[in-house]
Amino acid sequence: MSGISSIAGLSGAFQSASATISRAVAGASQDAGAVASSSMGGDPSAMLAALVDARQQLLYTQAGARMMSTANEMLGTIIDISA
Repeated sequence: MSGISSIAGLSGAFQSASATISRAVAGASQDAGAVASSSMGGDPSAMLAALVDARQQLLYTQAGARMMSTANEMLGTIIDISA
């Protein structure tokens, strides 16, 4: 794989990581709304499900951040090798 095609592939990795983080943040926002509405006399099982899902969104966010960090390290390595 040439340096240019490697860098082009990393662009997709950054986009994927960013999309993962964006989806997780949107999901956490929905979960916060569900918890807020459940705390106002709603279904306790709905609140529990939203809290569990919020934890899952945290894990997705951490995974997306790790993907971005790894892609960043790979980009640095490619630049070092090319220089």
